[in-house]
Amino acid sequence: MPTATEAARSPLTWHAAGVGAVGSVLAVLVAVAAIGCGRDDGRRRPESTGDRSRSTSAVPVRTAGDLPVPRTEVAGTALGGQLVVVGGLDAQGRASDLVHFFDPATDRWQPGPRLPRALHHVGMAALGDRVWVAGGYAGAAWTSQSQVFSLGDGESSWREEPALHQARGALALAASDGRLVALGGATRAGVTASVEVLVPGEEVWKSGPPLTQAREHLAAASSGGRVYAIAGRLGSLESNLTSVESWDPQAGGPWRPEPQLIDARGGTSAAVVAGRVCVTGGEEPRGTIASVECLSPGRWEGIARLTRPRHGLAVIGLGATLHVVGGGPTPGLSVSGTHEVLDPPPKALPVPATPDEGRGDQPQRSGPARSMSTRITTRRSRSMA
Repeated sequence: MPTATEAARSPLTWHAAGVGAVGSVLAVLVAVAAIGCGRDDGRRRPESTGDRSRSTSAVPVRTAGDLPVPRTEVAGTALGGQLVVVGGLDAQGRASDLVHFFDPATDRWQPGPRLPRALHHVGMAALGDRVWVAGGYAGAAWTSQSQVFSLGDGESSWREEPALHQARGALALAASDGRLVALGGATRAGVTASVEVLVPGEEVWKSGPPLTQAREHLAAASSGGRVYAIAGRLGSLESNLTSVESWDPQAGGPWRPEPQLIDARGGTSAAVVAGRVCVTGGEEPRGTIASVECLSPGRWEGIARLTRPRHGLAVIGLGATLHVVGGGPTPGLSVSGTHEVLDPPPKALPVPATPDEGRGDQPQRSGPARSMSTRITTRRSRSMA
């Protein structure tokens, strides 16, 4: 366990959970993201890494209009034939309430109704003719949130919706079979496996079966009636995961293991395009992750590489095109407005495996011990005000 002095020097993001103590009330601060998530330690890091996907880059990557205000830790989805990108952190590490719409027909962004409050690390999904934003962090202390907001196509303001039971940031949100599914993330108590489900029109979120692996900074997408929880991490950048699991909200039952990613990644995002779940981006100690992986029967395939790899990015499927917007080009606080697009094939590419092609690291079972219990210190509760 680090001393208070060591903790103050550590480039970690700390979140608090209150605990009682004789004579005083103490807060336990848990590290859930080393170096990343907009906490800058001043060290320069590479923009890309030697990830293992061995993609032949058979799918070309091109550029589109840049996000007008560069930022990282954004979220995005599609509404009414346009992209919607919300929130995030700016170059000074301040939370943003900005909302931007992108029209592919004109290659232009336009401002949309601002979020009710500045947020980053939110979950976002589209359901019906509305987009939904859940959880995230707010304020200088990165306080985890439970509020949920929605915006309808053509509306001029966001509507408050039933709040999550558990405040959380760095979560994922997906929509399937008329339901919203909020999964994973970081709470005041640490990384969580909890799942909550909302049917729009109902007044409360209901508990779903927990993930088999607690994870934050994960990605989620919905395809074929199943919600996929993809990768993420257990706290530090060294604890990135390759594991993937899925759940059918209509049939119920537990989460089911799926093929593992080629590249371990946290701070990533995913979307469905051409009927396939695709994931890209992320950060690790060596830099950001360029590979684009799409799910085929029984395995993930590396189909392309981003020209400018990033973490904390928005990945959005619109028609047959995958849009990759914003995010940080280096671990920690870095921002960009980069907008890259590609058209994943609807079927698997005939990419032969190379002899040294790996399947990625297994989930690091020792990760929680390193990234959580060894990075705990106590401070008085007033430090969380």
